[in-house]
Amino acid sequence: MTRNRQARREAVRLYKLRNASQSRHGPTRPRSALALRKTMQLCRQVEQTLSLVLSGECKDEVLQSLLVESVRPAPNASQLLVTVRQTASDAPVSTLEILTRLTEVAGQLRFEVASAITRKRAPKLVFEVL
Repeated sequence: MTRNRQARREAVRLYKLRNASQSRHGPTRPRSALALRKTMQLCRQVEQTLSLVLSGECKDEVLQSLLVESVRPAPNASQLLVTVRQTASDAPVSTLEILTRLTEVAGQLRFEVASAITRKRAPKLVFEVL
């Protein structure tokens, strides 16, 4: 290979590296930032869906008294940690009883989440009571 060819190839490689972050739609974000944004978007969608299901569609009075505090990835978007707390009511229920009832309806809650989001697989839900 001649020097001119090598120099041209090197120039093309540097040009591609410099312009890789630019597209016709503007600068692109790093892949990790995009993944984090999508994961947090999924968490917000799951939080809204669970809040609606627990407050209205659930026939269990104990579960209707729960508020969804937060939904976070644990450790990633395939499994989500749902933090709930009981609203002020006349008869407080034990944490163990709440967790038992949540695990009984976990399949139904996961089905509702799966119908509300657009994903290939619905995330597994893990519950925590405050």
